This record gives sequence, structure tokens and C-alpha cells, in this order.
Amino acid sequence: MTSQLPTSPQLAESLLRVLARNPMGLTVSEIDAAVKQDLGISPELASQIRSGNRTEFQYRMAWCRTKAKKAMLIERTGPSAWKLIRND
Repeated sequence: MTSQLPTSPQLAESLLRVLARNPMGLTVSEIDAAVKQDLGISPELASQIRSGNRTEFQYRMAWCRTKAKKAMLIERTGPSAWKLIRND
């Protein structure tokens, strides 16, 4: 079930890795696809519904983006696009 999804820290680390490889930023759907591939999350596991039409994976990734934004690690570049904030 949903407990087989990677932990929030694992998802967050993958999110930052994915965005570091894409300095121009990615859309939410591109980020989600890249994180699934990065962590080897199966389509079946990623498609488990949390509520309505939102999956547990999408819910957890939304929280990862929110926490990373509050930590000033990522920023929005559009309505549904994000990029890593560079401090160098």
C-alpha cells in the first residue's frame, strides 16, 4: 500500500536532485515523472488514490515542494513550474 512509497526525506532528496539536473526548471508533472524514475517507483504504486483524483504520490510531492520552498531551496517559475535556487 502507500507505506511502500519512499519516505518524505527520500522524496525531498530526489526532488532536489532532479531539479539540480534541470537548472531551467521543470513543471510539476515533469518533476513527478523524474522523481518516479529516480526512485524506481512503479506505476501501480504511484497511481494509488489518496482522495478524489489525487494520488498519494502527488500529495506527498506537493508537500515536498512546499517544504523546499519554505526552506528557500526551490522557487516557482510559473503556475506549475519550479526550479532550484542557486546560492553560488
